[in-house]
Amino acid sequence: MSHTHVIDNVEPQLFDSCDESNLLHLSALNPVPPQANFTVPATPKLSSHDATLTSEEKLALGDAEVVGKGKGVTRTLPIPIPVVIPSDLFTMHSASMSSIGGSSHSSSLLVPLTSSYFDPYTFYSDVQQEQDFPIIREDVGSASMEPSPKGKEKESPPVLPPLAFSPTDLCLSSTSPLTSSPSSGISSSTPNMPALTPLTVSDVLIPIPLVVKNYFDEILPRELRLHIFETLVNLHEIDHLRAIRQGRWSVAKASSSRNRWVGRDGGVRELVKFSRVSKSWQALAFDGQLWTGLDLRSFPNVTESLILHFTAIGGQCIRTLDISGNTQISAETLLELSDHLCVSFDIGTCYTQLTVINLQGCAGLTTRSLHHLLLRSRNLQKLCVKGLKAVTNTTCSILSTHNTQLVFLDISRCISMDARGVESMAIAALNRGDHLLLKELRVSGLRSIDDDMMTALGKAAPYLEVLDLSYARQLHNSAVDAFVACGIEEDTGSKTILVPPRDLGRSDSNEFRLRRRITRLRHLSLSNCVLLTDDACSNLTFSVPNLEFLELSGIGSDLKDDGLIRLLNSTPYIRRIDLEDASQITDAVLNALTPSGSGAQSRRAGVAPETGHALEQLNVSFAVNLTNEALLSLVRGCTRLKYLEADNTHITSTVLKEFVRSCNQRGIINAQANVVDCRGVIENTVKELAGLTRPRMGWRAYEARKLMFLDARDGNADELKVGQDECDEKRVVLKSFYSWQTVDNVKAAREKRRKSKRTTGDSGDSDRDVGLGRSLRWWSPGGRRTPRTSGRNSPLSIADLNRDGCRVM
Repeated sequence: MSHTHVIDNVEPQLFDSCDESNLLHLSALNPVPPQANFTVPATPKLSSHDATLTSEEKLALGDAEVVGKGKGVTRTLPIPIPVVIPSDLFTMHSASMSSIGGSSHSSSLLVPLTSSYFDPYTFYSDVQQEQDFPIIREDVGSASMEPSPKGKEKESPPVLPPLAFSPTDLCLSSTSPLTSSPSSGISSSTPNMPALTPLTVSDVLIPIPLVVKNYFDEILPRELRLHIFETLVNLHEIDHLRAIRQGRWSVAKASSSRNRWVGRDGGVRELVKFSRVSKSWQALAFDGQLWTGLDLRSFPNVTESLILHFTAIGGQCIRTLDISGNTQISAETLLELSDHLCVSFDIGTCYTQLTVINLQGCAGLTTRSLHHLLLRSRNLQKLCVKGLKAVTNTTCSILSTHNTQLVFLDISRCISMDARGVESMAIAALNRGDHLLLKELRVSGLRSIDDDMMTALGKAAPYLEVLDLSYARQLHNSAVDAFVACGIEEDTGSKTILVPPRDLGRSDSNEFRLRRRITRLRHLSLSNCVLLTDDACSNLTFSVPNLEFLELSGIGSDLKDDGLIRLLNSTPYIRRIDLEDASQITDAVLNALTPSGSGAQSRRAGVAPETGHALEQLNVSFAVNLTNEALLSLVRGCTRLKYLEADNTHITSTVLKEFVRSCNQRGIINAQANVVDCRGVIENTVKELAGLTRPRMGWRAYEARKLMFLDARDGNADELKVGQDECDEKRVVLKSFYSWQTVDNVKAAREKRRKSKRTTGDSGDSDRDVGLGRSLRWWSPGGRRTPRTSGRNSPLSIADLNRDGCRVM
């Protein structure tokens, strides 16, 4: 019997009835001799009458093209693609090749095909390459050995549909013998053959999950994750400082809405956004270790719920609370916030870790809610409640009793309290035999200040360095004297000095010596205290040797030379002095502020420095008695002077030129000269100094976007031809009548350029707009756009049509 079985027209029958029992009786095409690297041979073209060639004849043809008789139509034999069916998964390995096809008792072995059988370029397994024998495709029942009749064109083998299971659904079990079955054609006498164990289809159809390991949440410890989040905020601040240092930060960038929050504020916003990723990230983003300083002053519109969320998770770690400017905070929210900040909720041990509180501008708070927070903040060191109605005299009593570590206190403009509150706070400390630790006290606008209050404050606050009493309408010279005066045998707990009454301007005093308290004041503000005169300055003589900032503006003509000169001679470290509206001062005050030429030698020799050697800012506006020579001598003698305000004085162009050129030579940055309403400064002088000056002190921030400062980094060449770079720190800010005209000229140049661009765009599109009937920029009174009918003019309303006079847009 031949070893080759002729394949009859079986393929159409397979499509008609393709069940699993029939498929198990089919085999693959004839094998190819084993090769190391198998290459698919070129497929010959056969004619219609050659379709009945046997597999050996087809193999012998090779690449030859056969042309038959018939119609002469040639076609390409399809490449034999292996059909993956259950019977193709195994090859029949015959023990006796002579018994194939005829005997029903022929012993055949099913050899599993390897993965190479399914390779698109290798169609046979390694087992078949070891022995060269044909693969037999048997029909259901008996196989037909008869060749196809000539002249009958054979159909191309159809492509079977893909199986519902893969070849891996069948596995071999070497433990159980293969049993015979009529359909398989395998004899029961086959010794110890592996059995076929089909797998379930559901196991194959289930997709293999792709597990991506979350190294951040699962591998890193919590401390490292918190450090990464903290570094995010620090990097935002470092990047912003680097951009400023490298000159990449400009007004145009700062005015963009994308750069509204930069530096630390930008990092805080990104950190809050991270809380939306997952619950684990939310716990990290609001962890108290990242919010030891809760500074939300740059976000005045933050909601109450977000603030409570901050404090609810990490409230026990918060040391600084700054929600200034947030008008949405209510009293109930502050009460709940105070409970969140407490370390313990037990009665008697409930307290917070706050050291700094800033509630300025939180107008919705009540006295009860404020006291509830202060009573639980025993470690409080800095408190700012400026302008709050909730602050009363009782608040000061609570501060003196429960907040004894307070160093900074700002209760300015609190209309619900007066001087009695500050006095009670000082007396409570004296009754305990203690002193207030206050170093900075701001009580601007405080009502009913008298001698008793200033006496108690002077005794109870020996460490005071900054005292703001501005706009205290009832403050008198005697109250200032009571602040530094003390008895001869009084135990003050601070340094004192005995001063002759004549040195204090008291020629009629019967006392031989007056004992004065030496304070640590560095900054004293007495501006707009209208009852004061220069006698207040005389009372402070020898009591403020470390004074650096002195503000006496708004006092008026009662401020004269004598008291000022006495005070200035005893304050060698003065850096800033404000004498605005002191219309009665003369050149003697300026001479007291001007150091002599030997000041540098005296400092090197170890002698006390002269007054004026550290002077940086001077305001003598409306001092009409000052001469040009005294101002010129001051500018040349004070080498650190960078701010000179002399509005409405007799200053001339000579002093202005000297000041501008001196600042340029000394390398002083952000210098400023105000000479508004000074007739001695002419327009030619301003134009001459245009290369060294600028009309305004510009800064690069989102808050300054509406001021539209001119910045050279933005490349505005046309505008720089008209004005000066307002953000150049090396230029001196010159404020005068003519410099304001420069600002207006820059604004006009911008408007002109904007109009020219608009005109160019409209002229090019005017015809197309009319032709297309496109609705244009003007709006009708009813709120609907109307097509252009009259060029660039706005459409007329119904009311305008009935008017004979001017037409209102």
